Amino acid sequence: MMTKRENALKAYRHETPDYVPCFLTDFSMIQCCPDLERYTGITRGKDYWGCDWTFEPAPINAPMPTPGVHLFEDITEWRDKLQFPDLEAIDWVKQADIDAHSDFFGLLTGKGITPNEDGSSIYDEDKKDLLRLAMILNGPFERLHACMGFQNALMAIAAEPEECREYFKAMADWKIEYLKKIGKYYDLDVIMFHDDYGTNDRMFMSPDTWRKLIKPELARIVKACHEAGMIYEHHSCGFIEPIIPDLVEIGVDALDPIQVCNINAGKLKIEYGKKLTFVGGFNNQDAFERSDSTPEGIKAEYRRAVDLLAPGGSYVAFPMGVAFASFAEPFIEEHFKYGMSFYQSSANK
Repeated sequence: MMTKRENALKAYRHETPDYVPCFLTDFSMIQCCPDLERYTGITRGKDYWGCDWTFEPAPINAPMPTPGVHLFEDITEWRDKLQFPDLEAIDWVKQADIDAHSDFFGLLTGKGITPNEDGSSIYDEDKKDLLRLAMILNGPFERLHACMGFQNALMAIAAEPEECREYFKAMADWKIEYLKKIGKYYDLDVIMFHDDYGTNDRMFMSPDTWRKLIKPELARIVKACHEAGMIYEHHSCGFIEPIIPDLVEIGVDALDPIQVCNINAGKLKIEYGKKLTFVGGFNNQDAFERSDSTPEGIKAEYRRAVDLLAPGGSYVAFPMGVAFASFAEPFIEEHFKYGMSFYQSSANK
């Protein structure tokens, strides 16, 4: 019998799995040395880069860059004021053991870095059939605005593109070395690399600007991930339809969360589904996390997204959101009722 991991890997290889894989039931998730990416406490503090973060309570339940506190505001100062963490100073054997035993969802929901209550690890015997995924936060663009503020970052891209190009190259160099450490000290299947490029109705920058400044460096990151033996999944919230062909071109294996503002997702799946795994596609904001959402509405949204993006395989059900507890039960119930038998119909294979 096929394990959950083997079934999910078929989806990531752009094949038709036996059933729709689901993040909430088929994956074991981890962050690798999470303080490298952001402050992990529940008050206020700094990450390894020196960026200042403040924990925001419900409904966010996550650290956010502290407003008005910047490492620099002029992009020409990044070489002097941005301290790249020394990856060689970390005891990776010890760190990997801590991370493997940490409560991933607790970290996401404001508990900080805490061990699993039962002492379990992602490598335990009873978890060997789960696909292992590492979430890597704050890609090059996200790190830029964490350092200098969002408005300053966008102004820098417009006014000093060559300086930004040098910054993005240096940041990609560091991320590549980070991925090499992960590949060496962790046993993982998928890297979910975060770098958001869109709002609800447009990209933060023009597609051409993204192609000139970010695409070449992202291509190097994707290649390094593959060379380290891991699948590359890119996470970008918001509207990013114009650059999805570019992501396919540079070898991105999977894309999430494909929010509903990408209104041509169904057409894109038909065009690129043999090269790109579509992960998500749910309307979290309007269907899952509204105060008046109902179990019936959550189940209907599950079916809508699966019907749109799962035919032919190359799809993973991923309900990205900040309030998993509010919709997880009906979501999983519909997953077992609908998603587990979806590919039994010849029309969906």
